[in-house]
Amino acid sequence: MLAHAATRIVLGERLGRHPAALRFSRGPWGKPAVEDAPGLHFNLSHSGEIALLALASRPVGVDVELARAELDTARLAGRFFPPDERELVARDGPDAFTRLWTRKEACVKASGARLTQGMGIPVAHDGPEATVYARSGPLPGPWRVTDLPLPEEYAGSVALIGDGPFNVSRRMWYQIPPGESGGSPPGSAVK
Repeated sequence: MLAHAATRIVLGERLGRHPAALRFSRGPWGKPAVEDAPGLHFNLSHSGEIALLALASRPVGVDVELARAELDTARLAGRFFPPDERELVARDGPDAFTRLWTRKEACVKASGARLTQGMGIPVAHDGPEATVYARSGPLPGPWRVTDLPLPEEYAGSVALIGDGPFNVSRRMWYQIPPGESGGSPPGSAVK
C-alpha cells in the first residue's frame, strides 16, 4: 500500500497536480494509466523490501523479484521459456531464471498484456541492455530492456516499447534501512 501511495505522490509531482486529484483508468488487462496525461507512462513493481517505479514518455514496464530458493526454477523454465533460455537456467541456476523472468515481465507490462502472453519473448542476452523481439506470438515487440542494479538477492529490469535508447536515473523516494521500513524503499525513474 505504501508503494501505491508513493506512486500517487510522485505522479502528482511530475504532473503538477495534487495526488488526491489524480484519476486512473485501466487497460484491457489492468495496466493503470493517469487520465488526462497521455504523455506520461508509468509502471510499479514491488517485492520484498524494494519497490520500483518507472516513469517514461512511452509505454514502460518494470519488474523486481526477490530470489526465492523454494522455486523449482528448472521446472518453471522448462514449462515457459524457449529452449536456449531453459539451457541457460539449467546451467546458471536460479539467478539466471530470476533475471530472465524480470526481463520478460517488464516487456509484458510495457505492452499492457497478460504475463502468459510474454513467456516466449526471447530475452537472453549477454549485456545489461538489449533490444528484444518475439519471433512469433501475440507480443512481437520490439522492447528495449535493461537490467537494474539492485541488492544481490534481487533482480530487476525495465523495458520500454520500441528500440530507442533511454536513461535510467535512480532516486530514493525516502530512506529507511530495509527491515525497519515495513514498506518499500528504493525506486527508479526512466527517461
